[in-house]
Amino acid sequence: MTNILLMILQAVSHPLETLEDLAQKLNLDIGCILAIHQTQYLQGWPPVLKSSSLHLAWEYAQFPSDHHCFVNMLRVSPEVFQVILSLIKDHPVFFNNSGNAQEAIEVQLGATLYRMGQYGNGASLEDIAHFADCSKGAEQEKCWVDGHLGFKGT
Repeated sequence: MTNILLMILQAVSHPLETLEDLAQKLNLDIGCILAIHQTQYLQGWPPVLKSSSLHLAWEYAQFPSDHHCFVNMLRVSPEVFQVILSLIKDHPVFFNNSGNAQEAIEVQLGATLYRMGQYGNGASLEDIAHFADCSKGAEQEKCWVDGHLGFKGT
């Protein structure tokens, strides 16, 4: 509504001399009003980028000064993470003949450690899936494993 009033004030304070100029200005004003009506913004907004947070753990592991961030995220040091990874990497559970690729073992371990460090609403399947950038179904498999190991997440 404010834009329409501004257009009227401009037309009154600076009258155009020819009918052609007036028609051109009217077309421009109508185009502006339609653009505002369709977008609800004078300038478009860029899309909000979304990404998992697990990739940050790999960055934190690169520099000893950031290792505390890695520990805060996954509850183990990068060294302990690598030891666990070396112990489990050849286990048959990480291989299949179905033709459906599994998530990288590092990602599966990272998601599991992150989940084990959460409680309450922070341990929901949706939150863990978002953190690890994986499907909710992949996290449901981890729930089955947790249940069989006696882990009581939510």
